[in-house]
Amino acid sequence: MKRALPALLFLAASLAGAENLSPSAQKALAETIASKAQKSEIWTDDKGHVTGLVLINHQALDKKAPGKPGIDDSDLEKMTQFPRLTALTLEAQAVGDNGLAILEELPGLKQVGFHYMAKNPGASASEECATVLDGKPNLEILEIKHNFRMDGFSIEKIQTSMPKVWRLVLDTPLTSDQTLHLVRLCPNVRDLQLHRTQCTPEQLAEIGKLLPNLEVLWWKPKDGLEAADLAALSHFRKLRIFSPQHFRNQLSYENGWDALLEVPSLERLEVAIKDDENGTALRKLREEHPGLVIDPRLTRSRNYDGL
Repeated sequence: MKRALPALLFLAASLAGAENLSPSAQKALAETIASKAQKSEIWTDDKGHVTGLVLINHQALDKKAPGKPGIDDSDLEKMTQFPRLTALTLEAQAVGDNGLAILEELPGLKQVGFHYMAKNPGASASEECATVLDGKPNLEILEIKHNFRMDGFSIEKIQTSMPKVWRLVLDTPLTSDQTLHLVRLCPNVRDLQLHRTQCTPEQLAEIGKLLPNLEVLWWKPKDGLEAADLAALSHFRKLRIFSPQHFRNQLSYENGWDALLEVPSLERLEVAIKDDENGTALRKLREEHPGLVIDPRLTRSRNYDGL
């Protein structure tokens, strides 16, 4: 994603003064930017330098949230004035590709979230916006969520391996090929959330082989949970927590839930035991695997910098 000349000139000026911007001045600038969002968080280090911004416009832009249009590209351009910025989450902000290109100039980013990138009426981000994540060797957490209003999301155009990524959230309509492409670029993921993506049981098994260190899997299969999905989990050798969500399928114990006995490290299954066929099977599973915790409450993964 190429930056226009005016943007490059602004960037050069910003970088020149970034190291000289005091922590208090950084905080003031961050507060000015965050004031345009309906909800925000500003993270700082021990010396007061701004290290993270979480900017959320999840509500409808109406009388319930007056005067909060969200940040725009000009606000993104100012991010270079935070020389220690490592985390940026954008949710339903009025940004586009020109502003997002600033991320290419922030090599220290460890955490990025692209949520509802087309929801804000002022947004102009295209499916190409994901390319700004290419070449981010320090990235540890990547979240791409709820981008339903975009025509697509060009995940396949990210080409550089991201070996430090330990948490990967893909909760947006993607093809199975796109999902597998990004998984291959992040071989050391320990915490994976796959919602609204398309993967066959065979591809799920392949993910288990591609991610040998995976410990937590949040899984919302597009067409409901099937016995073959559970059987595929035998390839996840370090999986401790499995959280299948929002499924209505009824599965028996034999040739169904009993497949989880073949997941060697499984400690916790996040489902409710109800009075139905699943409940009967889950009670049998608990008898056969007395050390397994079966509880519908979710184990929420914590981001590295406070979320």
